[in-house]
Amino acid sequence: MKSRLTLLFAGLLVILLFAAMSLFNHDKPRILILHSYTETGQWEQAVNEGINRELAQNRTPISIRWQYMAFTDQTDKIDWSDAAKQAEHVINTYRPNILVPIGEEAQKYVGRNYVNHAGMRIIYATSEHPSHFGYPDAANATGIREVLPLAEINDVLRYLRRQSVRIRVLGMDDETGRAEREQVKDFIWAPNRLVDVQLVPNFDAWKAAVHAANQDADVLIALSFNGLPLSATDAHPVDNKLLSTWTEHESKPLVIGVRVPFVEGGGALAVVPSAEGIGAQIGKRIITLLALKPGSALPRGSDSQDFLIALRPERLAQRKLSLPAIYTQAARASHTLFE
Repeated sequence: MKSRLTLLFAGLLVILLFAAMSLFNHDKPRILILHSYTETGQWEQAVNEGINRELAQNRTPISIRWQYMAFTDQTDKIDWSDAAKQAEHVINTYRPNILVPIGEEAQKYVGRNYVNHAGMRIIYATSEHPSHFGYPDAANATGIREVLPLAEINDVLRYLRRQSVRIRVLGMDDETGRAEREQVKDFIWAPNRLVDVQLVPNFDAWKAAVHAANQDADVLIALSFNGLPLSATDAHPVDNKLLSTWTEHESKPLVIGVRVPFVEGGGALAVVPSAEGIGAQIGKRIITLLALKPGSALPRGSDSQDFLIALRPERLAQRKLSLPAIYTQAARASHTLFE
């Protein structure tokens, strides 16, 4: 009899313990990080590193979940629609207190649907202007706009003694490319001159644009290109190394990328928004929102702050160009020096 009572009390204790844990977890603020692209993407991983670094300083118990809308680098519009439905199912089941949509597609297909949603706050991260999604006027939204380091590119050109130059800009015709084009066109390039911004649907068109730039440009800025289809009849993405090496070899103008894979694949130089820095800004914003009382006004959205240099000195030297040693050291410190 005594042993049966002991087992009964032990069972009740376990039930009460699980009930207490369930109640504790339910009461913790729930945070959902929603990426547009894949878990294996370098950019996504760097953003996550920045978020986790800042959240390591958080002392408020939280529940955090990570969701990725795309599981391959080749995703068409039908897949985006399906991915959005899956993401919304997760959101409606998990019921996050803070939703963090990251990337243009996460805003377009999901984030904008939760503007002024009762009981949910949004921290966006996108290179498009937040007004495209209704965020600036929303009482529950704040976030980070990823800004291309265009002023820093102008500074690099000055250090390279390339001033009053003609600039062409080339990118991929997708959500990210169109957002980047908007920033390029809004930027004041003086003393340099922007000739044109061209977005292309595939690698064949990219090649033609590079050859065209040889006729009337001194500098070619390569925007994001990850996932660019090979041709009008082959939707497989071009290998980043092939695109970078071909562009560097075929372009008479100096090519400056805005993403690390351009230099990693064989390019000479890139001036890049820091993904880890954006993640750190998101993490700090999460901690700020956790401390806010219900009904408090959210901080205004802000621009990304950090950038990094990706450099392949040997390729730059082939153009008889060099940068001050501080640029090399900066690239070395961020592990984006390719030798």
